[in-house]
Amino acid sequence: MEEYVSQASSVHGQLPLLVFLAAVMGLGKGGVPGFATVATAVTVATAPPSISGGLGYAVALQVPILTVIDISAAWIHSDELDWPTVWLLLPLSFVGMALGQCIDERLSDTHARLAVGTLLLVILTLRTWRKVASTLFPSLVRKIPIKSVKRKFSFQEDEHGDELLQGGYHDVERQTSPDASSMKDGSSSKAPSFANATKQQQNFRNPSSISLPTLGWAAIVGIIGGASTMLTNSMGPILNVYLLSIRKLPPPAYIGTRAVFFCIMNLFGKLPMRVASGTLGMPMLPLVAGLGAVATVGVLCAKPIMMSISEPTFVKLELSVVAFAGLKLCWMGLDTQ
Repeated sequence: MEEYVSQASSVHGQLPLLVFLAAVMGLGKGGVPGFATVATAVTVATAPPSISGGLGYAVALQVPILTVIDISAAWIHSDELDWPTVWLLLPLSFVGMALGQCIDERLSDTHARLAVGTLLLVILTLRTWRKVASTLFPSLVRKIPIKSVKRKFSFQEDEHGDELLQGGYHDVERQTSPDASSMKDGSSSKAPSFANATKQQQNFRNPSSISLPTLGWAAIVGIIGGASTMLTNSMGPILNVYLLSIRKLPPPAYIGTRAVFFCIMNLFGKLPMRVASGTLGMPMLPLVAGLGAVATVGVLCAKPIMMSISEPTFVKLELSVVAFAGLKLCWMGLDTQ
């Protein structure tokens, strides 16, 4: 550990990169799409191979920094949380973390990256293949029958003219045509900005409505994500797919829910496990304090950037970076074999 801390604390070593990554991670956790995923992937990619167990130390160093970030982000978005999702995922994730701790002792860094990257791409593909196909091959997708359950939605306009969704929410697929989103009186649909995000979050869905398919996905994401976070610190991309594509949270609720979830999981799961495994210890504290302060500034600067991005663009950016993270992990696993 001392050898890794010495290299990570040196201006001629990894310190400049770690400071930059801490700022990027703070921006990402605060709401800038994709930044946190990229920072995590780069952290794993740049773990010093010359130090035995370098990946484990690099991943462990991020845990207290991420905890500081999540506390800051949870405080900023404390009024926009989906608590049922948090309580649903937490016990499953702790099971996955225990499983990942056992696997970590038997799996090499190379195989861990390849396994997590492959699982991430599989989950992303299962949740987004129809939307991607409808964009690339619209005529073909229209011929595929879809069994769907009608959602109990009603529309009304707020004082700014934006349509808001009201009523119950059910996690099922529905088929829409490109022309179906046009608004009345012949005007084109307009993606809502984050200026009305709080009001839309209040009317968009009923967080307590969790269907059986959602429970199944929660088990998959919780267990696989918990194991992934112990192997390569890569639960973030997997959780992003669940919150945005399965639970379909509006971005403000997504950011706050993700922050609270990781804050609880880090404090009561990852931190004790990392200390017990010997990959996190007192020599890292000065480095953690400095990088945590940089990351907190990033969180505070993120909200104005997030407010300027429309919700559809936000979701597309987040899921695109998830795909990048999965491909990057797979490439790293294959390239070193």
